[in-house]
Amino acid sequence: MHLALWMLAVFFTSLVTAIFTGLANALGYGITARLLMALTWAAGLGMLWRMRVSGDFGVSAPDPDRLTLKRLSLTLWLMILLIYTFAMSKIGVGPFDYFLFDYLLILPILLLLLPWYLRSAETRLHDLEDAEWSFGQFLTGQRRWKFQEHKPYLLAWAVKIAFIPIMYGGLVLTLEQLLAFNWRWEPTTLVAGLFLFGLAFDLIIASGGYIFASRLLGNEVRSTDDTFSGWLVCMICYPPLVFFFHLIREQTDNVIWSDWLTPSEPLYWLWAILVTVTWMIYWLSTASFGLRFSNLTWRGLVAQGPYRLCRHPAYLSKNIYWWLHTIPFVGVASGLDLARNLAGLTFVSLIYWLRAKTEERHLMRFPEYAAYSAWIDEHGLFARLRRWVLRLRHAH
Repeated sequence: MHLALWMLAVFFTSLVTAIFTGLANALGYGITARLLMALTWAAGLGMLWRMRVSGDFGVSAPDPDRLTLKRLSLTLWLMILLIYTFAMSKIGVGPFDYFLFDYLLILPILLLLLPWYLRSAETRLHDLEDAEWSFGQFLTGQRRWKFQEHKPYLLAWAVKIAFIPIMYGGLVLTLEQLLAFNWRWEPTTLVAGLFLFGLAFDLIIASGGYIFASRLLGNEVRSTDDTFSGWLVCMICYPPLVFFFHLIREQTDNVIWSDWLTPSEPLYWLWAILVTVTWMIYWLSTASFGLRFSNLTWRGLVAQGPYRLCRHPAYLSKNIYWWLHTIPFVGVASGLDLARNLAGLTFVSLIYWLRAKTEERHLMRFPEYAAYSAWIDEHGLFARLRRWVLRLRHAH
């Protein structure tokens, strides 16, 4: 959590400086957004590196042949990422355009830096004959293809390729909107602006978690969900499959909570607080991961922040937010419309319940998570509420 707080401080300071000095207007929102991303990531990576160098590093002599094989593997995946992003952009998947433009600029630099990165890793890490090396052996015909052997490596890269363009593109778009936001001392505007700020920082953490996953930083992917059901219920929430998700959850009206209530009503303020608290919990949940955030993977136990209270605070708070924000019972013209609205949001909640269950199925393979899960069952928020209700019953 210290890492996320440090990144938040840098992000907030940089954002305020860019807005109030006029830098955002002078440079343009696009360039300023990318500078904010770079500064915040640099701050996080710097702290992560300092934490890493104080830990257990090996001392090894680089092997030229092994370096060549690893370089071949990484180059292939970087090119596959480019091809996938280009294909998604061509069929009109919005967030991919933002990533594609920047990736085309940065890819030559990445390819030039690959030898330096691999040499640095070789001189510092243990277990140098890793999945990258064995995949390189397969590519050069030195090793026979064995699906089960290469499966974890393929899945880890599949997660990166699927999510890096989405998260990065969404981040650039959100930062540009945040920089252009017209702040006013008006409740609904403040809530909307704070929502954008929280979403931007959430995406900085999330996209950084995918982009900078590395054994050298100690935040590598250790396991990836290998089930079709786990991937399906996750990927339906993201482009390009999210089209079907939105189609099913679409409401019959466009009324949201701020259209229903006005600041002159006490219920407005209660609703505003509840809406704000739900998305704050969601973004605190993401921040708890630091630069280890990733869907479908195990990268070490996260038991701090909201995860001290329940196993899935992000999913729970996000779903409560949608119900509060959308108010499916307001603005409907008939009972059929109400049923359609309720069915749409119920479908959303069902998908996230399935995501929670498939994630637990994967993570329960690891003793740390199993112990954490048992602790939550005994000491988590819902366990405490159950004991409190039982005490009330006995008291009466």
